[in-house]
Amino acid sequence: MNDPRAELLAALDPVLPACADLLAGPIVADERAVKAALEARFPADGPVARRIADALRAGVAAGVLCDRGEPPARFGRVAKPSPETSDLSIDVVWLTGAGLRHAHPRGEITFGIADEASCAETVRFDGAPPGWHVRAPGSVHTPEVTGGGMILLYVLPGGAIDWQPGG
Repeated sequence: MNDPRAELLAALDPVLPACADLLAGPIVADERAVKAALEARFPADGPVARRIADALRAGVAAGVLCDRGEPPARFGRVAKPSPETSDLSIDVVWLTGAGLRHAHPRGEITFGIADEASCAETVRFDGAPPGWHVRAPGSVHTPEVTGGGMILLYVLPGGAIDWQPGG
């Protein structure tokens, strides 16, 4: 069997520089514009997204990704920020309910897929279907999956996240 982390990193190779550029660019505060740019370049039903989804499912099934925590949130780190990841941290969460409230000091891009047991037509992440999800710098939320389970890959510039946001 191939290394699931290496497979995922290879699948993300064209995506990470685009995410880093969008999170550092002038439209970063416009979540819809960033999401539209990602969807245009990497459609959720396109070959790049399918390769990422296959790698995510294989890694979770092999017990390599999302190997920590307990339901409703199992999680795992794929890579720390580095030049090879375009200075983005890469983490994966398998979520079947509410996660922990947190803030995104420099923004966040998430790619979500239905897990093997869930129907992509009914499962939702923060009320939205599987695909690309974007949080602007300074945003705060409590992530929540309803209607089943999702595997969520998220990238953070410099790994910046605040697990104890005010308010």
